[in-house]
Amino acid sequence: MLTEQEIMNNAFKELQFQEDFMAKKYAQLSQQITDPKFQQMLKEMEQSSRNNYSTLSQTMSKFSIV
Repeated sequence: MLTEQEIMNNAFKELQFQEDFMAKKYAQLSQQITDPKFQQMLKEMEQSSRNNYSTLSQTMSKFSIV
C-alpha cells in the first residue's frame, strides 16, 4: 500500500506529465491551423499549460518531490 507521500508524489508527477503533453499538443495544433484566431487561442492554451507546468515544478520542489 502506498503512503500518503507516495500518492502525492505520483499525483504531482502525473499532473506535470499531462501539462507537458497538452502544451506540446497545443503547439502542434497551432502550427497545423491557418485561422489566426484559432492559432492565437491555441498558443494561449499552450502558454497556460506551460505556466501550470512551472507552478507544479515549483510546488514539487517545496515538497521535495523529484
